[in-house]
Amino acid sequence: MSRKIVSLCLIVVFLFATSGMARAEGEESLTRGAASLIIPGLGQYLNGELNNDTGKLKTGAMILIEIGGIVTTAVVGGVAGYPQVWAGIGILIFNHIWSGTDAYLKAPAGPETSLKEKPVSTR
Repeated sequence: MSRKIVSLCLIVVFLFATSGMARAEGEESLTRGAASLIIPGLGQYLNGELNNDTGKLKTGAMILIEIGGIVTTAVVGGVAGYPQVWAGIGILIFNHIWSGTDAYLKAPAGPETSLKEKPVSTR
């Protein structure tokens, strides 16, 4: 039974891989959200949030939480073992999701953001 399910999943993946993928309108926001999901703080940097104090504070908190999660995972995993190691892993998961969603939501919305700098005459 499981072979049939795996085979069906592979067929579906290969069919979708050969067809073109639809692009979302906010491709920049997806890229920045994914970058921050992998490396917390990178999406905030790409969004230019480090130009103000609030962005610096938030990005610094994300970096400190990431370091704390890594240290917690290493220490608890080395001392206590498997079930307790999820305390550190949970911190890491929370931080990555927070950073990714924040970067996605704060990303520029599209080409209209570049038009804000140029005044448009209404003649």
